[in-house]
Amino acid sequence: MNILYISQYFPPEIGAGAVRAREFSRRWADAGHRVTVLTGVPNYNYRADDAGADDDGAESDGVDVARTWLWSVGDRRRRSRILSYSSFGVSSALRGLATPRPDVIFASSPPLPVGLAGWWIGRLKRRPFVFDVRDLWPESLIDLGAARADSRLAKTLDRAAAFLYRRAARVVVTSDASRDALIRSGKVDPDKARTVTNGVETDLFAPVACASDARRALGMDDVFTVSFIGTIGMAHDVDTVLRAAARFGGEDGAARRVKFAFVGEGPGKARAMDAAERMAVGDVDFLPAVPRERVPSVIGASDVCLISLKKAAVNAEIIPVRLLEFMAGGKPVVAAASGQAARLIEESGGGMVVPQGDDAAMARAIRSLMDDPARGERMGANGRRLILERFTRERTAAQCLALLEDCARARRRG
Repeated sequence: MNILYISQYFPPEIGAGAVRAREFSRRWADAGHRVTVLTGVPNYNYRADDAGADDDGAESDGVDVARTWLWSVGDRRRRSRILSYSSFGVSSALRGLATPRPDVIFASSPPLPVGLAGWWIGRLKRRPFVFDVRDLWPESLIDLGAARADSRLAKTLDRAAAFLYRRAARVVVTSDASRDALIRSGKVDPDKARTVTNGVETDLFAPVACASDARRALGMDDVFTVSFIGTIGMAHDVDTVLRAAARFGGEDGAARRVKFAFVGEGPGKARAMDAAERMAVGDVDFLPAVPRERVPSVIGASDVCLISLKKAAVNAEIIPVRLLEFMAGGKPVVAAASGQAARLIEESGGGMVVPQGDDAAMARAIRSLMDDPARGERMGANGRRLILERFTRERTAAQCLALLEDCARARRRG
């Protein structure tokens, strides 16, 4: 089978979308299929010296990579982002016409123009288009305060999303809650909607044998380390983490020092650093993002890993990829979360769920794990066990591949 995978993000860029594209495509290629990834020139969350920045037309892990021009994200303002998303939608729609004729097209959103490119190429090449929806737009933007429900932007995105839902052969979402939301809205026929969860590479994200070496490399020797790892974005509630950190000053921090480490980049990092300085929070480090292959060592160096999400309906529908990575790494998780993520932690026994926005509850949960390290070890083992049972990347890639094969067979029969 010949698969065209359209994703604006692909390594060396980091983030869930880029990793999902790489891991799915290379596993499909390993299964004997020809896979072409149509993606943009790296410009968002990557280092210029990373491998893969100039790999247009090259083969990576058996996957053909075709890169096309897009407007650089630049200053990250809304106008810059809209130009970036729109330009990739147009350029990928044109570049995709020159790629080998696929049996099926898999277009991964956000951003939404990727789906429009997938539909356009599928229409002209007369091939089925599968719409991979990792975040619901415009619902996510409205819930997180990035757009008003009555704005022209939200209305335009809503019409575009509804158009793509109608024309896609299948609509893939990453959680059952998102699938249910789409079906309730009447935008997607239940027979079309499929759930393929995010997954994790359990050979890479595994308990670190020499955690002490990783701790020394990060300057965390003899310190109880609480880590927030990953993108610091608009969905995350960093202020609650900072207020929780402030509670470990004075008498709380006298017996044993606690360090809070933020490891990563994102549009909210500068504001978080300003807030930490304004609040005079004690032992907090803001560290740069590390290459994906080094993230397991950062997880291994941590005593507790944090998830802190804002109160928003969309956040109740997601299972953050980083949560799966923490659990695969065998670390206890303290999560200010609700919905799907909270249920996963509670069902697995892999951590503690606290109310969103409640810094006192977050501090109490962290302190309880400081006082009982054996409990944290049991939680880490529980989380790892669940990931191996349900969330391996091999499992999720195979589920998605079976769906694509079904669409290709249906086209041939039709």
